[in-house]
Amino acid sequence: MNTVSLRQALSVLSKSSPFSVSTVKERQTDYFDELKDSLYVTQAIERDFKELLASASRGDIIFLCGSSGDGKSEILTRHYDKSGSRYRFHLDATHSFSPHQSAIEALDQLFDKRMADDKPLVVGINIGMLANFAKEGDARHSEIKTAIEDFLSQSELNSSQFQFLDFEDYPKFYFSEDQAASSEFTSMLLDKLTRQDETNPFYCIAQREGSVQDSQKLLANFKMLAIPEVQNVLITNLFKLRLKKDQFITTRALLDLLHHLLLEDGYLWDNLFSGGDDELLQRLAELDPANLRTQQLDQLVLRYELGLPDPELDRFIEQIREKHIALPRTEVKQGDAGSLIRLLYLTKDAEFANGYHKQFQDEFNDTPMEAYASMWQVHKSHTAGNKETFTALRQFYAKELIAAVYRYANRKAPELGKKELFLGQYGQVKLAAPVEIKGNYGKIAEQKEDKCHHFHAHFKVMDTDLKPVQISLGLFELIQKINLGYRPNRYDKSVVVLLDEMVDQITEIAKQTQTLKFYEGSKQFVATDDEGMITAEEIVR
Repeated sequence: MNTVSLRQALSVLSKSSPFSVSTVKERQTDYFDELKDSLYVTQAIERDFKELLASASRGDIIFLCGSSGDGKSEILTRHYDKSGSRYRFHLDATHSFSPHQSAIEALDQLFDKRMADDKPLVVGINIGMLANFAKEGDARHSEIKTAIEDFLSQSELNSSQFQFLDFEDYPKFYFSEDQAASSEFTSMLLDKLTRQDETNPFYCIAQREGSVQDSQKLLANFKMLAIPEVQNVLITNLFKLRLKKDQFITTRALLDLLHHLLLEDGYLWDNLFSGGDDELLQRLAELDPANLRTQQLDQLVLRYELGLPDPELDRFIEQIREKHIALPRTEVKQGDAGSLIRLLYLTKDAEFANGYHKQFQDEFNDTPMEAYASMWQVHKSHTAGNKETFTALRQFYAKELIAAVYRYANRKAPELGKKELFLGQYGQVKLAAPVEIKGNYGKIAEQKEDKCHHFHAHFKVMDTDLKPVQISLGLFELIQKINLGYRPNRYDKSVVVLLDEMVDQITEIAKQTQTLKFYEGSKQFVATDDEGMITAEEIVR
């Protein structure tokens, strides 16, 4: 009988584990290999990769592209083990064949062998290295370099001998039909890890370890992670980071996060927002629901910290201990209410204990993300003649997006009139131009929105088309806040730069106008250029 503990079994999730990076196995496999294999999820990119392998012939090159930690090595190693004799595999293009050889020189050498070999070539490569080879690879491989440049510029490839599969084209997180955050990959991984049946080795180990006192917190976390609604909250937070912070979440990062959630000192709900030494953990900490300030949550915190009677909460904590997780009541009430708020948030949609947490569901609603999902879908589905999406677009552009652009552009001159744009200040005089900004709905109908971490906003100024602006969740939220009177600061720098670029475009067009307005204290003047004759007059209000 295997005596591996749950803590030991879950070590295969950690980035520090010898199992974190797949290589061609030159050793006897053991039980930990079996545990890792039981978690393997076949992704859509791998299914397409298998189809390309099946049809590949001599001289063909298949590039499996992506970022470090996204799963290239895992896919390539599995297929090398199965069919390496029929293909030439180069598992990591950052490696060379000798200590004195650069990765670029190694690729040159690899491509030299390509035509002398009767095997198709398979290369695992980071996007950065792909771009480097296009610039620095030897001229004798110009055909390959041209194909790489076409791929990177999203141009049509001229040769069918070169195939590129990019993990970026297979997003792990997306909106479902009902505009909820979804991730088939993450859901399947969590199911394989926590599924409560005898075919899951992790569940069997947890069942065997149920009476071990030192394992109670780990078992509590494992049981909590098995709740589907809790998994949905985790997926939503990860997707929010992808949308708001442009956080790319690799397979390696996701596995290491699960290790952190289960095995850190705290309970799952605290571990999720406790921060850590990597970027993903630090950014998750920024989403901590304990930082929310609403009347109902503030009242709960006050009652909780003062120890005021709350029989329903007492029953909630007791039922958690009895029915779900081995959680002594005294451990929940340790100092502050932050842990309780996180627990209520994580279980907000679950049928859990006596249902005490349900009364706080609305406090955790993510209105900006829901609104963003709706508007992303409108942009994606809009076609010429679609009255429903056209109406939604007009309302959004006129009442929110364009209104925020005017407010931001005119933040130093709030006295400007409607549809006027601030151009600058000279002494005590402020200069403005009448500018009408409209949504370019024809361009929106032509735009293909295939990536949900942003949508493209299209504008027209004085019958001139502006360059499209990428609207991320972060910029979408900033737009809403600006319309409520918020003034952006240095913490908004990453999204404000997009607004600045758009205002700069509009300003350049506004400078061509035939009419200018001057504001000096309470006085206003208008100047008009009429065929070279400039006339100015004061506006009497």
